Amino acid sequence: MVPAGDVIPSAICDSCPLASRRLCRALRDLPAGHRCRPRLRRVRAETTLQGQTECAQFAGILRRGYVRSEQFLMDGRRSVLGFFAPGDLIGTVPGSRRGPALVAASDAEICVLDPAALRGALQQNDLLNAHFLAEAIRLHTRQLEMIWRRGALSSRERIAAFLVMAMEFMPTEPLPDGSVILSVKVSRKDWADFANTTVETICRTLADLAARDMLDPVAPGRYRIRDPGLLAQFAGLEPLGIPPAMLVDDMSGPPQDAATRPVPSRLTTPIYRIRLRLPGLRPGAVPDIRPR
Repeated sequence: MVPAGDVIPSAICDSCPLASRRLCRALRDLPAGHRCRPRLRRVRAETTLQGQTECAQFAGILRRGYVRSEQFLMDGRRSVLGFFAPGDLIGTVPGSRRGPALVAASDAEICVLDPAALRGALQQNDLLNAHFLAEAIRLHTRQLEMIWRRGALSSRERIAAFLVMAMEFMPTEPLPDGSVILSVKVSRKDWADFANTTVETICRTLADLAARDMLDPVAPGRYRIRDPGLLAQFAGLEPLGIPPAMLVDDMSGPPQDAATRPVPSRLTTPIYRIRLRLPGLRPGAVPDIRPR
């Protein structure tokens, strides 16, 4: 469980890159003494925020860092189901009861909300309720995208698809030649468990991408993507002309690692979806998502 911290001073909210979010603005517009006013809580990496199958006992907006959702299978293996980025609602969402474990994938800051006060505010404030519902829909859409990527892509494609997805919500540095330097802010083990593969396979795939002149390792956790479109093609993805579910409203690009750093403009690379190549898969059918 995430204990409440101190009430967030207005100065911190004013300097926060998430301050323009409609959801954050709606929370700030609540009366000064309202119990739903957010409190700032700092957690260290690998802190468990919610246990597997536990009822959600907190709600909050991730201000800085990354949180992963994970589940341990019957054979003891861990499966990372997804990542939460700055601006995401974590913990309880409207209609949620139980879910996978939530663990801080890095040092993080969370604007914690009192669940009981939040339920009362949602019942009384239609605008706030609409923003939370939109957030729940976005998170659900994102999870569907991740499920399909795991079921429709091969191991190497899932590894490359993670890099394409990471460019949507992790720190990036666009270069004049069209390449992008990506900083992966989660561990290699988290990456492997999310891509349903092994750390060794990631190492071999990165070496293969470097040999194909598609990627250059710059430093630990930092990669120069020479052509994001070509990498997406390698991953079996195709352009999609709608906003990605990884990006929150009123934010035009990947959040940066430090909460005080400005949010850069959106990358010029298009958003991608899976280019399905599953013979005999009928419309509406569910792909096989068993580990391979």
